[in-house]
Amino acid sequence: MSHDTWNYQDALRRAGFRVTPQRERIMDLVCASEGRLTAQALCEAMHEAANADGAPSMSPATVYRNVRFLTERKLLRAVEVDGCTYYELAGPHASHHHLVCRVCGDEIEIPEDATKTLYETIFREHGFRVEDDHLVLAGVCRDCA
Repeated sequence: MSHDTWNYQDALRRAGFRVTPQRERIMDLVCASEGRLTAQALCEAMHEAANADGAPSMSPATVYRNVRFLTERKLLRAVEVDGCTYYELAGPHASHHHLVCRVCGDEIEIPEDATKTLYETIFREHGFRVEDDHLVLAGVCRDCA
């Protein structure tokens, strides 16, 4: 998903927050990655972009602070894969989950409704309503099995 098709700036402003150059640059870099980035990779991309276009560089503390802010506002989603946290665009689209092959690293996105029965069972048996989720299931894909 491209953030060009989703006006995250309006979402921030409606919630009473400013759209800072740092927040815009982070969203641009995550979007340009067409996948996900670690906070460290974002720091490196910021440094490279600053060298390439003369824009001011951003300290790692500023990157981490803004990534946390954007994640808390549900503009970015934190995804845990093999003990490493990655960030991807969250946006207004439906949630999805990931199947990750531990052999080849291939990744398959599955829609949120694949977990609907599980969440209904959890609610029925435990009275617990899942409100925010993102599953990453690791295993072996069909080609590697």
